[in-house]
Amino acid sequence: MPSLNTLLVYVPIAVVMAFTPGPATLFVLSRASSLGRRAGLLSAAGLLSGTCVLIGLAAVGLTGVLEASPTAFAIVKDAGAAYLVYLGIRAWTATGAFNAAEPARAFASPGWRVYRDGAVTELLNPKAALFYASVLPQFVDATRGDVPLQMAALGGVFCVFASVSLTLIALGAGAMKARLTRHPRWLTVARRTSGLVLVGLGVRLAASRAR
Repeated sequence: MPSLNTLLVYVPIAVVMAFTPGPATLFVLSRASSLGRRAGLLSAAGLLSGTCVLIGLAAVGLTGVLEASPTAFAIVKDAGAAYLVYLGIRAWTATGAFNAAEPARAFASPGWRVYRDGAVTELLNPKAALFYASVLPQFVDATRGDVPLQMAALGGVFCVFASVSLTLIALGAGAMKARLTRHPRWLTVARRTSGLVLVGLGVRLAASRAR
């Protein structure tokens, strides 16, 4: 496990990382504002599940494959970008007017689908994988042994703060949607805006370069 001194340095950094707006923040905000609080929470849960998997991969060193292979990085990056663009187009082209019954129809599909979208979005983001693989080792003390366990513990600390951040965003955006139910046109705007945000995230990921 990480030492107390290490945690005293790492925890403030983890808090800043978790609460700084980024792709995950925008993803949850877009889903919650367009589909409601439950969708936002499920999207956040999916993202966090993907984060835990990436941290686990970083702990055992598998993300080194992405770092060592530009081709593998490019393939995963393009797949993640394409998936985000797909989600954005799907949100933009969704048919049917918003009304009081819309939330019920929105959640007629299995909740796992909303959860899956969040998990896949995170898993197909190689920037996130390389981020965990490069940042967490800086706080690992090899002389203490159990390096994978130390990295898993550090990743767990980050996930705790990230879950708080994304939950607050999902709840706030969901409340915003509840107020907008009285104005169907604004709900249509929210849905299409979320679509644009998702497409924008996909384009940004596709245009980014590995550093």
